[in-house]
Amino acid sequence: MIKPPERRPPFYLVTGLIIGALIGFLSAWVFPAVAVDVSPASLSAEHKETYRLLVALSYAASGDLGRAQARLTLIEDGDPVRALASQAQVALTNNSTQREARALASLAADLDAVIEAQQATQVAVNTPNPDEQGEISTPFTTGAEEATYFLDNQELICESSQTPPMIKLFVFDPNHNAQAGVRITVSSLEEIEEFVTGSKPEFGPGYADYVLTPGQQYTLSINGVEMLGGLQAAACETDAGEPAWGAWLMLFNAAE
Repeated sequence: MIKPPERRPPFYLVTGLIIGALIGFLSAWVFPAVAVDVSPASLSAEHKETYRLLVALSYAASGDLGRAQARLTLIEDGDPVRALASQAQVALTNNSTQREARALASLAADLDAVIEAQQATQVAVNTPNPDEQGEISTPFTTGAEEATYFLDNQELICESSQTPPMIKLFVFDPNHNAQAGVRITVSSLEEIEEFVTGSKPEFGPGYADYVLTPGQQYTLSINGVEMLGGLQAAACETDAGEPAWGAWLMLFNAAE
């Protein structure tokens, strides 16, 4: 009589799991995960709070609301005023952060006033005038065509290796309020493109951008007046050491 073979527990499965876990642990220890191409909008909640605080302290020192608004746009808060105010309330509960709380609250209040004024202006401009039959209302503020502008700040931002080389600009009136409807022209030997600020309202009424072609030189004009020449795509390196194309962040103010 043939004796049936004895069935043994599948120890090889347990062994495989143990070996796989050890390999995974060693791989994570030797080659830890590294965050790459982190843009300001991709920061953690804690680091976004630090970013807001730095912007608020800078605003408290300089009083440049336009620049503060442009910097806050980069972290893409759904409601920047509420984010600042909430962070200020938390800071008020700690005696050692009273200075930070005042800076955050001040920026929140000033930014809220500017946003309300901009919204009121856009509503007024978009409201049809019954006395002007046949005219089409425009979503942009008026009175910007006669203004003269100057470059207040320009810096190269290295956000991600996945983004193309760009120009990101903000235009402000003499009171440092973001200004929509300003005519921007970007020209090269091969192309000329004209657009206006405010066409991407999710980034603010004074915002506009343009994608650059590497190897070409551009001239940027506002209302037909040349502001910058020899502008071109610039390579950079992210915080993780990845090669990338940078974005030129430019702030323009209207002369009083």
